[in-house]
Amino acid sequence: MWTTSLLLALAAVVPSFANPLHMRLRRDSVAPPITNPTAGTVWRAGETQMITWDVEALHGVRPSNPLAKIYLGTVTPEGEERFMLGDPLASGFPILGGNVNLTVPSVPSGDNYFVCVFGSTRDTSAAFTIVGVDTDEGTSSQSPLVFAGGHLAH
Repeated sequence: MWTTSLLLALAAVVPSFANPLHMRLRRDSVAPPITNPTAGTVWRAGETQMITWDVEALHGVRPSNPLAKIYLGTVTPEGEERFMLGDPLASGFPILGGNVNLTVPSVPSGDNYFVCVFGSTRDTSAAFTIVGVDTDEGTSSQSPLVFAGGHLAH
């Protein structure tokens, strides 16, 4: 008899564990358009450059994640975005500030670079040129990862 009572008690509890727990966290989607660099921009390794984005495009929305990071990436000939996710070019700055200065890293020269501001969501710049430090391997010291369909993959 106690076995039946125990089974009924467990049956009453188990369904609550089987149902997924839904967190009701506020998620926003703010992706202010990058206004600098633009297509035709040329950076040189070691220089200090300013990245700017249009905060007015947020229309007063206050992002739930007010701090952002900027990563460098390249566009492959097939059109895939490859992010260099070793260390960000800049991090911990307010996304509502509209700009941040950074030092251009030592990377191989190329005309297929872009920057991406990651905060609550992401926004990428147009492809631009970096006159960099060419290496025998033709790769940068940061390892590129592909960002496709919202997921990162090697």
